Amino acid sequence: MAKAMERARGILGAYHSAMNELFASYGSFVARYPFVPLILGVILLGGLSIGLVHVKKETDLEKLWVEQNSRVVKERQFFNERFGGTPRVEAVTITSANSTDLQDDKLDLKLSMDAMQAAIKPLFNELKINLTTDGTTYELRENDFCERPLVPQSMKPGNNPLVEHNYISWGIVRLANCSVKAASTLFSFNPAGVGLPDGWGIEWLPCIKLSLADCFKEGGDYDYPLALQQLEQAAGRYSIIDYTVYYNQFSNFCQIELAKTFSALFQGNRVDVTSDFIGQLVAGTVGSAQILFSWGYRWRTSYANMTNSQILGHINAALQIARTADRNPTNAPIESCILNKAPCCMTWFGLHSPVLTALGSVEWDAAGTNITKIGGLRWALNNFHQQHPVWKTYLQEKFNTTLDDSQRNDLTTSWESLMINKLDPLRQHKPNTGFGTSEQYGDLQLEFSMWRSSDDVIADANKTPIWQIICSVVFVSIYCFFAFVNFGDPVHSHTWVAMTGLSVVTFAIVAGFGLTSAFGIKITPLAGSVVPFLALGLGVDDVFVLVNILRNYLEDPKLQGISSQDSGVPEREMRLTVALAGPSVVLTTFSVLASFFISSLNPIPVVRWFCWQMGITATLHTCGMLLIFIPIMSFDARRVKANINDPNLWAFCRIRSKSPNTDSLPSKTQIAGDDFPVDDPSLQEHVGSSPISKAVAKYYAPLFESNVFKIFTVILFAGLLASMTYLGFGKVQRGLKLSDITLKGSYQNTYAIVTEDRFLSYEIYYVTTRVDLPNNQDQILQVYDRLQYNLTQAPIQPWILESSVLGNLYLYANASGEAYPIQPAAKFYPLEQAWSSSLLGMTHMLGARRERERERERVPSILSFMSSPQVYYLCLICIVRTK
Repeated sequence: MAKAMERARGILGAYHSAMNELFASYGSFVARYPFVPLILGVILLGGLSIGLVHVKKETDLEKLWVEQNSRVVKERQFFNERFGGTPRVEAVTITSANSTDLQDDKLDLKLSMDAMQAAIKPLFNELKINLTTDGTTYELRENDFCERPLVPQSMKPGNNPLVEHNYISWGIVRLANCSVKAASTLFSFNPAGVGLPDGWGIEWLPCIKLSLADCFKEGGDYDYPLALQQLEQAAGRYSIIDYTVYYNQFSNFCQIELAKTFSALFQGNRVDVTSDFIGQLVAGTVGSAQILFSWGYRWRTSYANMTNSQILGHINAALQIARTADRNPTNAPIESCILNKAPCCMTWFGLHSPVLTALGSVEWDAAGTNITKIGGLRWALNNFHQQHPVWKTYLQEKFNTTLDDSQRNDLTTSWESLMINKLDPLRQHKPNTGFGTSEQYGDLQLEFSMWRSSDDVIADANKTPIWQIICSVVFVSIYCFFAFVNFGDPVHSHTWVAMTGLSVVTFAIVAGFGLTSAFGIKITPLAGSVVPFLALGLGVDDVFVLVNILRNYLEDPKLQGISSQDSGVPEREMRLTVALAGPSVVLTTFSVLASFFISSLNPIPVVRWFCWQMGITATLHTCGMLLIFIPIMSFDARRVKANINDPNLWAFCRIRSKSPNTDSLPSKTQIAGDDFPVDDPSLQEHVGSSPISKAVAKYYAPLFESNVFKIFTVILFAGLLASMTYLGFGKVQRGLKLSDITLKGSYQNTYAIVTEDRFLSYEIYYVTTRVDLPNNQDQILQVYDRLQYNLTQAPIQPWILESSVLGNLYLYANASGEAYPIQPAAKFYPLEQAWSSSLLGMTHMLGARRERERERERVPSILSFMSSPQVYYLCLICIVRTK
C-alpha cells in the first residue's frame, strides 16, 4: 500500500513538473516572440467573429421551452398542418384601479360594463388598416381578422340565385316578408316599411368572442352585421325573425308560396328541376331561419336600467339555467331562453359560457351556487392564425392574389400593434380617454393582451442589453484601474494591461456568438442576456490572476536580483507567470466546459442552447487569454523593465520615469545563475503594491490565523448551504409565470398579474386520427364523458360534447329529424356532408378543408374544440389516439 501511494505521488509529481515545464516554456516563447501568438489569436477570433453574419434569434415559445423530442411538438405540428394553428387571442380586462386586496375588491358592475363597451367598440368601429397589393389599396377591419363562422354561399347577398347560388338568403327574404304580412292580419298591425330588402344576405357573421355583454341587449351594439340587425327590426310586438319562425310552426302557407316562387324562378329561366329539389330548398330555407332565430339580442334584457344587484341576480339566474340544462346537445336551451326571455348567458353558438373566464375575483355563497361578488371583467376575441387555411382563402378572394407567410404574419402583427396603440392610453389613464384621472372610468383599471404580446416579450428579452454591457465594462474598468494603479511608482502601475484584458474578453464573447451562429445555434433570451455578463465575469477573474502574478514577479526582489540588468526581455517573469497561472486558467476552462456541456443534455432547447453558447464562449476566452492577452502581458513586462510609466498615467507622470523608484522595492539580493525551479515558493511570496492588495494582506488575510474566525466562517457557510439546499429542494416551483418573465410595469406584465390572480384560463384541443366515427360514436361519447368528469367542478364548465363538432352535428341531425346518436353508419357521411354546407355546420368548419370523401380513414377529425383567453402563452395540445 505504501509503495502504491509512493508511486502515485511520483506520477502526480511528474505530471505537475511536466505541466509546469510546458507552460514555463510557452511563457519563455511568448516573452521572446510575442507577435507570433498575438497575430494567430487575432486571426482566429476575428475569423470566428465573421460568423455573426449568420446570426438568428429565436422567439418562438414552443421552440424555446418545449422539451426536445417531446410528443407535444409532433402533435402540435400535426394539429397546425390540418387545422391552421391555434387562434390569435386578444383580451381586455376591467378591474378596480385602487384596490390591491382581492378580498375587498368589488366592481361597480354597471359602470365596469360601460367601461368595457367604451374600450371595445372602437376596435370594431374605428380601427382600420390599409394594405396595398398589385397597385390596389384595400381597407381591413376587425371582421377581416377575427375568427367567425363561415357564411355559406347560399346565405350571401344577391338578386340572382341562379348565378350567385344564394338560394337560402333569397328564399328567406320571401319567407320572412310573407310571414310578416300574414302575421299582420292575425295581430292587427301595419307591416308597411317592415321587411327584408331584395338582395338581402349575410356578408359576415359576428366574431368568436367571450363577453359578459352578450348576456344583455347591449352586446349587439358592436360586431353585429346589418343583415342580422335587419332580422331583428320590430314588426308589431315581435321581430321579423320571430314571425318567420312562429308563423311557419302552425301554418305552411308561406312555405307553399315560397315553393311556387322557386318554381317560377326556375321556369322563367328555363331550368328543369324536380319537385323534390324545390322541397329541399324550402326545407333548407325554413331550417336556416330557425338557426337565425336562435341568434341575436332582441330577446335579451338591457342592463342600462338595472342596478348592480339586479345585474348580479341576472348572472346567477343564467348560471342556474346552465346547471340544469340538458346535456344532450340536441336540446340546446337557447330556444327556450328566447321564448321565455330567460337570462341565458350564452356564447354565439348557444353554448355555456365558462364563468371564470369572463368574470374574475368571483366569490360564492356558502352553498357555492350563487355569486356574491365580482372583482373583474374580461372580454376576449379569437383572431385567425396567419397559417389558417380559411383565412388564407379569405384573403386570396379579397385581394385577388396570394399573400406569402411573411406578408400574412406582418399583416396580423400590424393589426395587433394598432390595437395595442389604441388600448395603451386607456391603460395608462391618459386624459380625454374616459379612463383619465377624475374621468368617468378613472377608478377602473384596464389591462389588455394580444397574441403578439408574448412574442414581444421574447423579442424584447432577445435584444442584447448593450447599455447594460457597457455599464458593466465601465464599472469593471474602474475597479481594474484602482486595483492595479500605483501613483507612487507609475512604472509598476498596470491599469492599461488590465483594461486591455477586458477588450480581449469582449473579443472572445463576440467570437463565441459568431461561432455558434455559424453552427446554426440561434440566440435565445437566456444566451443574449446572460452569456455576455457571465463570460465577462469569468474573463475578468483570469485577467486579475494573470496580471497580479506578473506584477508580483516584476516587483519581487529575489527575481530581480537574478535578472540581467541589460536585458529588456522579461523571459524569467513571463516563464514564472505562465507556469503558475497557465494551468489554473486552462483547467478552469475545462471544468467550465465540462459543466456546461453536461448541462447541455437538458431536453429544454433554451437551456441546451445557452449551455452550448457558454461552453464555446468560455473555450474561446481561454484561447484569447493564451494567444492574445499573455503576449500583451509580455509587452507590459518589457515596459516595466524599460522603466516606462503606465500609459494611463502618462498625462500625469510623463512617459518615462527619471530613475527607478528603489524605495518601492526591497534591496536586491544578487543570485548567480539562471537555473532555478519555476515552482520555488520563495519566488511567489511578494505581495503586490496596489492599495487593494495591501489592504487585503494587512487586514483580511491575518483573520485566517484566528481559530475563532475559521469556526465562524465554517458555521456561516454551513448555514448558507443548508438554507439553499432547503430552498432548492423544498420551495422551487416548476415553471415560470408570465408575470415573472415580463418587464415590470409593461402592459404584458400588468395584464399577466391581473389574469393570474383573478381569472381562470385554458385552451384545450383533443384530436383523434384514423377514427371510424360512424361505428365508434358510443366510444367517443364515453371519452367526452370522461373528459367532462375531469373538468367539471363548481362553478360549472361548458359541456365538452356541446362544444364539439360531433355535438354540433347531432344538433343538426335533431333538426333534420334523425336519431341521436346517428345510426347506422350508412347515414352518417351523407348527413355530415349536408351539415358541413349548412349555416349550423359552418359555425364549426374553421379547420382545414376536409377530404373525407376521398380518404376518410386518413383524415383527422376534431373531437373537441374549447377556446378561451390564455394566461400562459404556451398552449398544450393533447392528442388522444383511438384505434
